[in-house]
Order: sequence, then C-alpha cells, then structure tokens
Amino acid sequence: MNLPNLKIKSKFIIFSCLLFCLYFFSNSFIYAQNNEKTDTDYLVPMGNVLQIDAELKTIIVRNEVDGCPLQVGDSVLKIDNKTISNYGEFSSILYSLPNGSNVSILVNRNGNNLNLISSKEILEKINFNNLISGFATLTYIDCDNNEFGAVGHPINIGNSRKIPIKNGAISTTTDITIQKSIKGNVGAINARREYSIGQFTTNNNYGIKGTINNLDVSNLKKYKVASLSEVKLGKAQIILQNESNVCQKYNIEIIAIENQRSPSPKTFKIKITDKDLLSRTGGIVQGMSGTPIVQGDKIIGAISHAVENDPSLGYGVFIGWMRNN
Repeated sequence: MNLPNLKIKSKFIIFSCLLFCLYFFSNSFIYAQNNEKTDTDYLVPMGNVLQIDAELKTIIVRNEVDGCPLQVGDSVLKIDNKTISNYGEFSSILYSLPNGSNVSILVNRNGNNLNLISSKEILEKINFNNLISGFATLTYIDCDNNEFGAVGHPINIGNSRKIPIKNGAISTTTDITIQKSIKGNVGAINARREYSIGQFTTNNNYGIKGTINNLDVSNLKKYKVASLSEVKLGKAQIILQNESNVCQKYNIEIIAIENQRSPSPKTFKIKITDKDLLSRTGGIVQGMSGTPIVQGDKIIGAISHAVENDPSLGYGVFIGWMRNN
C-alpha cells in the first residue's frame, strides 16, 4: 500500500472521530442544560390579597354626563389641540378657555383615537384623574429574579383596556372583609392597606408584573411550573389569604381545559367546591383575580374571571401566559 495514501487516510479517520466526539459532547451539554433549566423552573405561589395603586400615563374619564360624548374609560390625549400628560395640564387648559366654548378633545377608546366635541361647562362636570386603586391577589414570586405576577387579567376602567401605567405599587393588606357573591351579583374583597412590597409598570392581557423588594418568601414552598399538557381535569386547589391573614388552600375542580396553542385568557374552567370558602365568599368575588391555582406539586395558573350567574364557577389563565407575556 502507498505510504502517503495511508497517512492521508489515517488523518481523515482521526479528524472524523474528533468531529463525532465534538458533536456528541456538545449535544450532551446542551441537553443537560435544558434538563437543568426545566428541573429548576419553580415559582412560589402566594395568594396574598393586595392593594394596587398606580399613576397612569394619561388621564381617564371616570363618569358620564348627559350631553357629553365622553365615556368611562376614555383616555384623554389632547384638549383644544394641545397634548396633555397629567391632570394639571388638562385643568389649566380647560379653565383658561372662555365660558360657552366648544372644546375639541382627542381620546383613545378601545385602542382607537376619536376626535370629540363638548362644551366647557359639561367638561367641568366630568371626573378626570390619572390615579387608580383597588384589590387583587398576588399570584407568584420568582425567587431567581424577584419578579412577581398578579391579577390574571388587565387592569382596566370602563372601555379602557390594558391601561398604560406610569408608576404602580403593590401593598400587603390586613383586616379583610368579604361581601359574598350571589347569583347575578359578584361580591368583593375589602381590606386595609399595610405596607408596600413591590413596584410595577407592566399591565397586559394576563395581569401585572413587577419587582418584589420587601417580602421574605424563603420559608415558603416552591412549586414546579406546569406545562399546559400537564394540567388535568379534576381536583386542584387555590391559595388565598383569609380573614386571619393566613394564606390557605381551598379545594376546586378543573372542569374544562382549552387546548390553547397561543396565549389566550380563560385557559380552563373551574368550580369552587370547598364548603368553607363557599360559606364565606359565595364563590369567586372581586379581588380574587390572580389567586394562584395549584395541582399536586405544580402551579398551573390563576383565577382570571368569575361567572356572574353562578359565582361558584370561574375561569383560570395558564401560568405560562402570565409569565411569558
């Protein structure tokens, strides 16, 4: 055999072996990394009732007056063709106009800009402001980055969806009282604000997200984040703060699951079955939005909507949509 050819063949075999080893170990490394990420994808489900306070990027219409084209939830962008960013600017322009003036107003309604006309006198009867406050429930905390998620649906006012937030804060609560839900009327949670635990500016279809900075969760159990395919019909639990300020588990049933290939609210339908919770709340009430739902050792989502004609029924949003959108 020709010696030069033998050397060439030997080098080729060695090179091929090196490429194979490199491919094998690279893929093994990637595979190990993916496994590690999946195995450590955990959240702490919370259930604390929050007071949510926020300053909006625009001023919002809060009431309606006969003869005025403005609707609750309209976001005011301009008055008298002048751009405004806060209530002080709006008020200054409005009151500088002569009495009897017709005033042009540019508003955003359901994502559409509308040019409207109203009189100065009618506009003075409208309540405009850029502050909101209310109650909802803390869904989870991600200990890896101190991120929280809450509410499970967008904060909105009237026809205004996903209101843009300039600055928002969440606070713990105490002295909880509950107005029970009954058929045809959804009740509500009320509470007294305690202390601030985080800030947020994100307000989207699946709730609010921000940063926790004043809450120790080191002693609380972490739950693995479920994939949508892991959510099963049958028994599950919600975690919610009670009147004794303890976050407690309550039994529910998952009675329907939507096969959602892309993010969408109302991922699964739930039924409250816990007799203790039903006796105290009548079912789902306002303020329970964001209540975490767990199944076994996995967190699967959060309460997002109630069914008005049967408050024991409601909907949950998949935890993956809340985290990644």
